[in-house]
Amino acid sequence: MKTILIVGGSGFIGTNLSEYFCERDFKVINFSRSPSQISHPNLINICGDCKNTTILNEIFTDYKIDMVVHSLTSFTAMDKLGSSQEVLATNLSAFIDLISVMKTHAVKKLIYISSGGSIYGVADAPIKETHDISPVSFYGWMKESCEHYLEFASRLDPEFKFLILRPANVYGKYQKIERIIGVALRNAIIGQSMDIYGNTSTCKDYIHIDDLCEVVDKLMHCQNWNEIYNVGSGIGTSIEDILKYAQIIAKNKIEINYHERKSGDVPYNILDINKLKKAINKSSFISVEAGMHDMYKYVLSVTDKEKA
Repeated sequence: MKTILIVGGSGFIGTNLSEYFCERDFKVINFSRSPSQISHPNLINICGDCKNTTILNEIFTDYKIDMVVHSLTSFTAMDKLGSSQEVLATNLSAFIDLISVMKTHAVKKLIYISSGGSIYGVADAPIKETHDISPVSFYGWMKESCEHYLEFASRLDPEFKFLILRPANVYGKYQKIERIIGVALRNAIIGQSMDIYGNTSTCKDYIHIDDLCEVVDKLMHCQNWNEIYNVGSGIGTSIEDILKYAQIIAKNKIEINYHERKSGDVPYNILDINKLKKAINKSSFISVEAGMHDMYKYVLSVTDKEKA
């Protein structure tokens, strides 16, 4: 049984990856501030601060780690930052220390969950991996910095292998109900008005979490290391469409309140995923409409708990 360490395994993406790989007979170690919300015989929770290299060294000493997946991010592109010191320590310095600890223990493979929605900046056509990196948020800059460090680390040690995944806007179960798809479904369920920042023509690429998990699995096994992949559906969906689907699924109307676009957001972001399709021989992805039908059950359960 192979062992995967997921740093940030209690977050939205980390939780789904943990569940996915546990169900496929991997041992998964979740290193996070809090235990995972899922339980499985193959899952081990180790709670602690990612900046604590003592705990990290103990994990690598106590377990034979085959691969690391880094899915930790302590803030988003929309968050307003005060002091940058803690953000840098958690998201950049701790990442550098993780790679140092990996090398100490001769663990040579890491998958980094970057961002396809924030790292490229403004574009008006589907974005390839070769597009200029020009983030308009501190979050995007942080992702860019971690990507550059991976390339640097691999130059220093050619045996160190990495994959950089740049996901589009990921949605699905275990996600906090604060992103557009989850909020639209929740507000349609409870009949609450919705705040839109910008306008409903904003068009972005959305990928269901089940597709993302499958992509990670297939890329792990195809052995194309030291590569960067956009991970999306390759199809743009407007806010107008998301609101329409939410109202149809929940069978309820949503009143819209319009506001100015938030700083750090981009109005158009669709990823060119031809490189990914070729690498893993995957041509079809869950549509946003079908994915929202699937996520509806999860959002309904969350709203029911909030009412209780």
